[in-house]
Amino acid sequence: MELAAIIAVLLITVGGLVVLAGIGLHAWVTGHENRLKVAARRAGTWAGRLRLRRQARRAGSADTPPASALTAGSALALTLVLGLAAIALAAVGLGTLVDNVTDGDGIAVLDHPVARFVTAHRAPALTSAMTAVSAAASPAAMTVCALILGVLLSVAWRSWTPVVALAATAAGAIGFTIVFKAALGRPRPPLIHAVAAADGYGFPSAHAAAAAAVCGAAAWLCSIRMRSWRARVAIWAVASMLAALVGISRVYLGVHWATDVIGGWIFGILWLAVVVSAWAGTARFGRPQQ
Repeated sequence: MELAAIIAVLLITVGGLVVLAGIGLHAWVTGHENRLKVAARRAGTWAGRLRLRRQARRAGSADTPPASALTAGSALALTLVLGLAAIALAAVGLGTLVDNVTDGDGIAVLDHPVARFVTAHRAPALTSAMTAVSAAASPAAMTVCALILGVLLSVAWRSWTPVVALAATAAGAIGFTIVFKAALGRPRPPLIHAVAAADGYGFPSAHAAAAAAVCGAAAWLCSIRMRSWRARVAIWAVASMLAALVGISRVYLGVHWATDVIGGWIFGILWLAVVVSAWAGTARFGRPQQ
């Protein structure tokens, strides 16, 4: 359990530092708001000064915060608490899974039985479908999809927030997965189980990690401004099913053990929680664009 504890502590520390960096940036800007306004008035153009006056007139009295500000603060606090809790739980879960994989016990004992079952129950039509799913959801393809969706949402929001958030989600999930693979060096299943080509190490699955992180980020961004709870539930359900299908395809094709995919899902959720919490700390999301 020492390895699991070390990994969990490292992941929680990294995730916490990223979140605290976002919160610290927001706190610094808030604490120096008056100074920043003075600097803007001195260095800004006439248009900048006019914009500040308009904002001051809209804000009204600074002594009594509006009810909407209090509501936004409560939502921000809830988001941060849930995000940090998700980071901690995912880090502990991933650390425990790594410990099982390296020792060959726990849930890792299911890897060989699952691989044998899948090998014995493949069908040509299903193999073709799973091959298409795996190819369409490669880490490179998920990155392209994330950037395209980010650009579309940025145009709709009139803000760079969506494209930056999705780019950070895809890059972090894929980049850290590559580092994790090299650090653990877990071999993939034997070729006798595979019906597709794959190289490199197996744990965690980059396909599963990218799918969980990008699909989750896409659902989160799309649901932010939805007023209907049914629509929000629907989009999260679709995102979850897509991420699950991508991971299942990798096990079906025999290029990953089941625990490789589970590790990828957990890692993707962990990184998604880091991104969401860090951005929530800047109090930027959920605000209508002026």
